[in-house]
Amino acid sequence: MTLARTALTLSALLALAGCDTATETPAPSPQAAPPGQETAQVAQGGLALEGEGLRAFTAQGSARALSFGMSQDMVLTAVSTLLDTGTPTVTTNAECGAGPTQFAEYPNGLQLTFQDDRFAGWFLDAPGLTTADGVGVGTRHADLQSAREIEIVPDSTLGVEFTSGDLGGFLSSEGPDGTVESLYAGLTCFFR
Repeated sequence: MTLARTALTLSALLALAGCDTATETPAPSPQAAPPGQETAQVAQGGLALEGEGLRAFTAQGSARALSFGMSQDMVLTAVSTLLDTGTPTVTTNAECGAGPTQFAEYPNGLQLTFQDDRFAGWFLDAPGLTTADGVGVGTRHADLQSAREIEIVPDSTLGVEFTSGDLGGFLSSEGPDGTVESLYAGLTCFFR
């Protein structure tokens, strides 16, 4: 990482610290992930998926929420820095049911959603990132049910859809060998 990038990371995390009045807590101990899944890489720093946004972990193990409602620029800077990628191009879809919505797509399958310059949601359709308890794209249905309580959305027009609190997603099938195909939280632009 270059000196400028390191300074940017430190600035972003310090800015996040100023936004959060909660006491800093150490990162949760990762639980055993389902076979074939990696847990959130908290020891090296990184991101974890949450129903209320994302969670940024430092290499030292502290965590900060990237909550829905935060400024678009702050979230893009923090996520781009933690993923060690450039800031993605932001596009707009004026036809979403909630009104004009902006999207930023990262190469790892993470798509961030913004509305009125505020972080509003995320969608993930590739393996890699997970929740703190190890749920991610590729997790088997049986392992998902072992990790958290889920409800299948009846009559979804989009496939086998489930919810778990504020987190949602899609399975390849309802059977125990079905796998998570995608996850989402917050504002989405699904055409139902």
